Amino acid sequence: MSIVTPQLLAEIPLFSNMDREELGELRSIMTERIYQPGQICMKAGEQGTTFQVIERGEIEIWLTDTEGKKVTLDVIGPGKFFGELSMLSGETRSASATSEEQVVTLELSREEFFDFLRRRPDAAIDVLTELGDRLKHTDDILRTRVSRNANEAHEQTLSVGQRIADVIADFSGSMPFLFINLAVFVAWIALNVTVPQILHDPFPFQFLTMAVSLEAIFLSIFVLISQNRQAAKDRIKADLDYQVNVKAEMEMSTMGVQIREIERKLHLIHCDVIEVKEERESGQEVNIVG
Repeated sequence: MSIVTPQLLAEIPLFSNMDREELGELRSIMTERIYQPGQICMKAGEQGTTFQVIERGEIEIWLTDTEGKKVTLDVIGPGKFFGELSMLSGETRSASATSEEQVVTLELSREEFFDFLRRRPDAAIDVLTELGDRLKHTDDILRTRVSRNANEAHEQTLSVGQRIADVIADFSGSMPFLFINLAVFVAWIALNVTVPQILHDPFPFQFLTMAVSLEAIFLSIFVLISQNRQAAKDRIKADLDYQVNVKAEMEMSTMGVQIREIERKLHLIHCDVIEVKEERESGQEVNIVG
């Protein structure tokens, strides 16, 4: 017995705005397909011409990464669907699907679906409404994206002086800077000891001491400027982390609402099953008494 009733088709976002009559007609033009375990149901790169709803069994959705390794995106079961976007756009599939076991699906072809929409203009409007809502949702996600690079965000606010300070601070903490200073100090001392009349800075080398002191003062200032810039970058990173945490909390709250909705539907299904079971048992008792 097929589980893909018009009521379950209404749970699919693409058909959620259709009425029962439209869903019933849509169900009538879907074709049953059977896949054996390990059979490819959908292949990445092929032309997307069909949309399928799983009636029985499980499907693994996967793709191949840049290193040629298989990456599993999801494993979906009865009542779930795949291939709807490429079916509508006519573009190539973005992922592959393989049956985990014997799988039965109901397949809807692109041509039959478009013919259905031509016969049912109201259904076409419903589909357009749903696609518009999904596009708006995607646009909202893109506009509210908070996972940004703190370095890039801070680079946009740097002045020329801060950039110069960064370059000097980076160079002053390198080995070439140490060797240059060492070579200058050794050469200065050697020349003043061996040929003091050339540089006129005899021991205790007062000019060299003053130059080193000035160098230390200026370098410390550049280092402090660079440290202040790093502190500003850390504040930006902390702000971004806070925004990410807030968005994650909102998404978790949304997931909680969806989980509670799923629990509610499962409870209703459970009640329906118990009711059907009680009706069957009461019917059997009547037959025995009769």
